Amino acid sequence: MSRGLGGAITARLASAPAGVLTAFTIVASFSTYFCMYFYRRTFAAGSFAGEPILGLDAKSAYVIAQVIGYAASKFLGIKVVSELQPAKRARAILISIGCAELALVLFAVLPRNVAALALAANGLSLGMVWGMVFGFLEGRRSSDWLGAGLCASFIVGSGAAKATGKAFLDAGVPELWMPAVTGLATAPALVFFVALLSRVPPPTEQDAALRTERVPWARARGGSCSSSMRRASSRSSARTSC
Repeated sequence: MSRGLGGAITARLASAPAGVLTAFTIVASFSTYFCMYFYRRTFAAGSFAGEPILGLDAKSAYVIAQVIGYAASKFLGIKVVSELQPAKRARAILISIGCAELALVLFAVLPRNVAALALAANGLSLGMVWGMVFGFLEGRRSSDWLGAGLCASFIVGSGAAKATGKAFLDAGVPELWMPAVTGLATAPALVFFVALLSRVPPPTEQDAALRTERVPWARARGGSCSSSMRRASSRSSARTSC
């Protein structure tokens, strides 16, 4: 999406009725996170029969490895997501999911006894996407509605991803390559919806008056975590004081 067109969309949204902005943001965030499932859950459509890995059947080992990576990513996100500048969120989402796709390619080509490490890397790449997407939604009067719309992707995303993976298997795609092929097929939609999400205007002054602004812990700007927290506290106090 060109800067001119993207800027025009942002400007139109900034002046649009609140319901239009809310609907646009829900569609963009829901669809972005929905696409993420096609990089995380499609491998569940395969059976992956083979030699046990550390005493576990192969598929169980793959599931556990991905969950470990995903859980570890949540702790890593405490630092990464909190320090991420708003202007870099969209790029960070694409980089994270791109790394997850690369991990799926490695899953297809690595020996089976170490392929679980690729799925651990896949989970590590995807665990922070939620925080990056939610960063576009927080700090608004409509954040509760926006969050509910985003959470709806939980209901349909996993099932849709597994159904798509099964469809590729039925079409003759090798089981080991099915997750990576599904991710590649999803890439155009992912890029499109992330581009839409990046066009969501920042919270307004009215939003800031009713919500707490998220201040990035931007150590790169020369500030410490504690000073960033103090700035956030002072801004919040200024907004609520008479």
